Amino acid sequence: MSSKITGHEQLQRITDALDEDILNASPAELREALALEGLDEAKVIAEMDAALAEAKRSCGKLRLEQAKAAVATHGSEASNVSSIDRERVRSKLDAMRSGSGENVAGMMMAARKSKKLSDRDEEGTLDDLAQLEALENGDEEE
Repeated sequence: MSSKITGHEQLQRITDALDEDILNASPAELREALALEGLDEAKVIAEMDAALAEAKRSCGKLRLEQAKAAVATHGSEASNVSSIDRERVRSKLDAMRSGSGENVAGMMMAARKSKKLSDRDEEGTLDDLAQLEALENGDEEE
């Protein structure tokens, strides 16, 4: 069964063929085509360079906005660690800080500029420790 080709598809095929023709042309062929059209080679090159620079700028802005959105989303995600696990891990973290407790020999935490961890840093550390513990216990959850 054959499907009917729409006008849009036909135009897209023509556009694709023209693009391929231009991309496959040699520099000499392009210069000749520009001359036949009465176009200034330097002006066309400058216009193409400007279009390329604008496309790069637009893509860069879009990527920056996407990165900002990803950071905002990541920062607003709720922790997947239960409050019971968090309290158990918090006690392990406190033991690590004081140097007491089991399995904490040789573990140290670097301070930022000789200051204590911020609340956000501590919450992140608790999440990380809970996830590590889950991995060590063979849990499937993150």
